Amino acid sequence: MPHGWYHVINRGNRGGRIFRTDDDRRRFLGWLSELPGRFAVAVHAFVLMDNHDHLFLRPRNPDLSRAIPWWPLSYAVRFSWAHQVPGHRFQGRFKAAILQHEQAMPEVVRYLHLNPVRAAALGLGKRDRQRSRAGVVKDPG
Repeated sequence: MPHGWYHVINRGNRGGRIFRTDDDRRRFLGWLSELPGRFAVAVHAFVLMDNHDHLFLRPRNPDLSRAIPWWPLSYAVRFSWAHQVPGHRFQGRFKAAILQHEQAMPEVVRYLHLNPVRAAALGLGKRDRQRSRAGVVKDPG
């Protein structure tokens, strides 16, 4: 849908890391910065985690399926060359959810930006929450 708002997620292959160094993150952001000029996609927010990334995008044309695979693939090729590792960097196709109501924009952006805080500082990542429900670790409150 052109002019819609999308929450896009790319996950590391088998839950693996997609970044090893800060140079990897800078390289990734370099490819991401080319999306607006190449594909008319406005990037409004992003979060880079060790094993996945989140983007909040608004394409000006309906072809999000051309734009999104280009940039992770470009990054993955460069990553493989830089670290001399073969294989896939990302797990399958990206996931994208269209925002149905623009009133939800602040909540989506808040979710993106709090993702690293929940995962690291508060121990509220998915694995931590699962272990807490199973009674394996103390609930962080």
